[in-house]
Amino acid sequence: MLIATGLSSNPFTAAIVAAALFGLAWPLMQRIAVLENSPWLVKILVWSFAFHLVCAPAQIFVVDHFYHHIADWTRYNTQGSILAPNFRSLNFTLAGANVRGIVNDGSVSIAAGLVMALVGSNPLAAFLVFSALAWVGSVFFYRAFVVAFPGAFAAHRRYAWMLFFMPSMIFWSADIGKEAIMSLSLGVMTFGAAKVLRRRPGGFTLLTLGMAIGILIRPNEIVVLMGAFAAGLMIRPASREARAGLKRVGGLLFMAALLALSVYLTVHYLFSHGGFSLNKTNANNNGTGAGFGSSGLTYSGNPLYLWRDFYAVLFDPLPFNAHGSGEYVAALENSYILFLFYYCRHSLRIVFRAAFANPFVMLSLVYTIGFAYAFASLGNLGLIARERTMLFPFLLCLLNIQRTPPGQQPRFDWEYKRKQRKAFREQMAAGLLPWQQGLPSSPRVASPLVSATAQSAEKTPASGRFVDLTTPPPRRSDAKGWDEVLRSSGSSPPSTDS
Repeated sequence: MLIATGLSSNPFTAAIVAAALFGLAWPLMQRIAVLENSPWLVKILVWSFAFHLVCAPAQIFVVDHFYHHIADWTRYNTQGSILAPNFRSLNFTLAGANVRGIVNDGSVSIAAGLVMALVGSNPLAAFLVFSALAWVGSVFFYRAFVVAFPGAFAAHRRYAWMLFFMPSMIFWSADIGKEAIMSLSLGVMTFGAAKVLRRRPGGFTLLTLGMAIGILIRPNEIVVLMGAFAAGLMIRPASREARAGLKRVGGLLFMAALLALSVYLTVHYLFSHGGFSLNKTNANNNGTGAGFGSSGLTYSGNPLYLWRDFYAVLFDPLPFNAHGSGEYVAALENSYILFLFYYCRHSLRIVFRAAFANPFVMLSLVYTIGFAYAFASLGNLGLIARERTMLFPFLLCLLNIQRTPPGQQPRFDWEYKRKQRKAFREQMAAGLLPWQQGLPSSPRVASPLVSATAQSAEKTPASGRFVDLTTPPPRRSDAKGWDEVLRSSGSSPPSTDS
């Protein structure tokens, strides 16, 4: 098989590499399924890994036959094949490869050289390795979601199906490119952030490791994630440990150092590409000729036009305004995303409420908003289609916020209005909720909650008249009757929002 760079891909060598990668991934799949107590996850992981590998030769075919040999990976391929022999002999010089700097493109070429030093100058084999790395990144994203929403098996399953089979995440990360490396980098960082936000050990170590992987590739994405992580830390509940204040200050200082490094490299990267202005970035990516076929998107740095940024990043083009085969394919995925928004509309209704109750949701929300605002400036649908793959794991989190199954009493404080959360948390802490006492699940209503201390003080039915959580849900026309019951119990009226 010949590709645009003139390098040959030996199918036999590629098949050996694919088998070796599957052999390495198989124990990981089983381990993750055991950790999550989710046997169904193995099948999802196997099929997702297979699709990642299949898309490696598909990338070569599509670029050769539809993009007229124009793709960033052709340069990374050529430069990596020149660097590989030197790396194999432990000579890490960049001479002769025309690699100009190590920030952005240069780092990808160096990564390509390291991979080719192992598998040979075989583009298809190298593509398979990068595809596998991107899949590992998706596994870390999934693990982060599970840490953020422990025990939410229905939400875990939905998130897994959406994440591991998102078409563009699989296809655009199946080559030697930035998407595969950044998928691994952001996945490891997100897993670390989820651990920190849940006060689990090892979080800052993972944050540092993930940042080291991707800081020289796309430091701007690292900055967005670190800013979102800072927002999540701001709403994380205070710890009651003796040295909680000291740990918090130390964590904030460490995070500030990582953020400062990310900002420094981002500024260096942006100035090397013509300036720090998003509007200038938009102007640089608009033009005519090869590579500019999907450019011309209107962009404004004014936050009032954020809605237009979201449309450009998530939904443009749609089938009614697509032009050309590439845009029609993108329009199919955009239509699928639109369907997901409708299917998960109940999660979207509570996303802001959940963001102030769950730090990881706040992280995902701030990252989603920041990414849409910054990357809409690319002004080119082709570039946006590739780079938005680093948005999907966080967007899908917002579409799969953990919720109580229909017909049961709400179990999560973000399902209640703010005035009811304190009473819910008190009941939860006192172990007075039905599912904590082994009682059958009650109907799914936003129950009238009362203070746990008031319930524990009232011992007899005559004096302790709190509202039974198993009371059937009222109709809207019964609001007056509910008010009378609540006044007798000292609680506020229930919310009818789900």
